[in-house]
Amino acid sequence: METLKKHLASFRLRAEFWRLEYFSRSRARDFTTIKSKRIPVVLVAGIYASGKSLRPLKKFLEQKGWPVSLAPAEKNYAAVPILAKKLEARILALPAKKVQIVAHSLGGITALVALKNPKVFAKVAQVITLGSPLQGCALGKFAFWELKKNRDFVAPNSKKIQALTANPKINRKFRSLRAHFDPIVFPPEVSILPGAQENRALAVVGHIALILSPTVWRAVVKRLLK
Repeated sequence: METLKKHLASFRLRAEFWRLEYFSRSRARDFTTIKSKRIPVVLVAGIYASGKSLRPLKKFLEQKGWPVSLAPAEKNYAAVPILAKKLEARILALPAKKVQIVAHSLGGITALVALKNPKVFAKVAQVITLGSPLQGCALGKFAFWELKKNRDFVAPNSKKIQALTANPKINRKFRSLRAHFDPIVFPPEVSILPGAQENRALAVVGHIALILSPTVWRAVVKRLLK
């Protein structure tokens, strides 16, 4: 019964995600931000998502005083290396000396790839991941729809994943937050990044809760650099 309740709660949030992504009339604003001396935040969407579903989090962070950039504003369909190149270009184009990344789901893997670029590594102060399969995930080995693009980046124990997570200097910039119950990225330990500043489970249910729950938003704010 308890598991059923968790799945129902997760489905309700997923319905809100679909509403934002597919039925929201207003466009995701790319980089219109408040004036602030704080270190800007780059929000990175997961696969098959766009800036639309990140707008509630963006609004919350801006209300708390952080400038925010969406990456990407359009829907994420490309392979991870292509997404990483776009993220690198976005970060290096921002006028701030330092930025910090908040990445959902596969966006965390995209950030790992992007930080292999020395210029990006130097500019990124920290990365906060939300439900990212940093060690691959059980669902990844069955992701036949991603066979030609991203399966090596989501399958557990893949050589690509092992290579990505083998750099202690990069890993040290990460804080990995995950849901107490996540039906998409599981088992829970796949979100643990060796050598990260933090690996922590939050008291929320569902993969989408990690971008739509105020509990998570407050947890992110506590960890943002000023």
